[in-house]
Amino acid sequence: MKRILLTTLFCGLLAPAFAGDIADIVKSGEIWQKNRLQLSAGALNGVRYAPVDADTIRVPRNGGIQLAELDFGETVISWQPNKGTTQSVVIMVYNKGDDSSIDRESYMETLQQTIATLNELMQTKGRSRKASKKDTGVSLQSWVWESEGTYVRLDASYTGRKKDFSPEFIRLKMGPDKDSVVGGGADDTAKRNDLKANVQRDEESGDVWISIPMVDQGQKGYCVPATVARVFAYYGMDGVDQHALAQLCDSSGDDGTSYAAMQEALESISRKFHIRMQMLDGKDIRSTYMEYIADYNKAAKKLKKQQATPMDWIEVCRDRQVLLAARGNKKYVKKWFSAIKKSLDVGVPILWSVELGIFPEAGIPQAGGGHMRLIVGYNEEDGTIYYSDSWGAGHEKKAMKMNQAAAITRYRYILRPSR
Repeated sequence: MKRILLTTLFCGLLAPAFAGDIADIVKSGEIWQKNRLQLSAGALNGVRYAPVDADTIRVPRNGGIQLAELDFGETVISWQPNKGTTQSVVIMVYNKGDDSSIDRESYMETLQQTIATLNELMQTKGRSRKASKKDTGVSLQSWVWESEGTYVRLDASYTGRKKDFSPEFIRLKMGPDKDSVVGGGADDTAKRNDLKANVQRDEESGDVWISIPMVDQGQKGYCVPATVARVFAYYGMDGVDQHALAQLCDSSGDDGTSYAAMQEALESISRKFHIRMQMLDGKDIRSTYMEYIADYNKAAKKLKKQQATPMDWIEVCRDRQVLLAARGNKKYVKKWFSAIKKSLDVGVPILWSVELGIFPEAGIPQAGGGHMRLIVGYNEEDGTIYYSDSWGAGHEKKAMKMNQAAAITRYRYILRPSR
């Protein structure tokens, strides 16, 4: 879904602003011995970033970070939660979400320049390797470089050939060893019966919730793939990132993912990764949205408000008074919440497709339109649900009254391990 940017805030690590070239400390492996404060005072001095979570930052294109002569987009740097030293650096040399589409010649030229730069930096020729779709979700061309202190993997993905060529991404992952770079795949999926142990309860307040790893979609319309990537990471499949999932979902950086493509992609993804998909509202998208329109029009008629047709439902079905009457009433909310409680009580989050801009939400970078987020908790006593957006730090756990949440709901899905 398209993200309408109001403002983009980045925090400087330190006041002086000059480019932070990490080439030398990557080559030597020194970077993996440094904690966040040490990097802030050294190679990352002056670099602009957005916090993703307590142990991860995202540096945007032109944020001040460099790796030799490479030209690249966003960079994600993570630190180990316990030791505090640098765990990994992921550089998106190219991705269709941030950089739009490019032709085959430009893509191949960028890829060859990246390989040449890494050959020179690591003082060895990268060796080609085959990546399993079980680990990545998509077909990849991959190259690996190893030194005494650093492991580097370059992944390139595109579809089609000369006439129907479609570039997807060129991604560079670096860490102290192979394990820090590869990540979990389909064979690492958590067992269904183990998820209940992740449920947290506060007996005093009545809060029930699960903590889900954060993925920051950045400025692109990747809310669907980023949200699914978070669920996958929660299940142990952190090697399948939002860029691979965007390829599977046919997501656009500007327009996001269509409702029809979203469900088709979720069905396809579930078959590939030992995951079962279940739609919580209706049997399919068409029947669900027809039921939605019928409920809205019934309430609108009683309130003498404008009714909607299947062609204009997104534009018309936005009257909060009508929505609360149609789907914010006690009977509907009780039914709506029962599926949420059942899922969260066994440790399974809910993918929650909503329409933003109907009820005020403070501090969100999208003013309106369709969006995918996660329902991660609830408080049955005070009628609250807790939800999370793929927008980085500050969006991990937020609250909304159930009647409002039910009213803005378009579709809900759960993805859960099938074994």
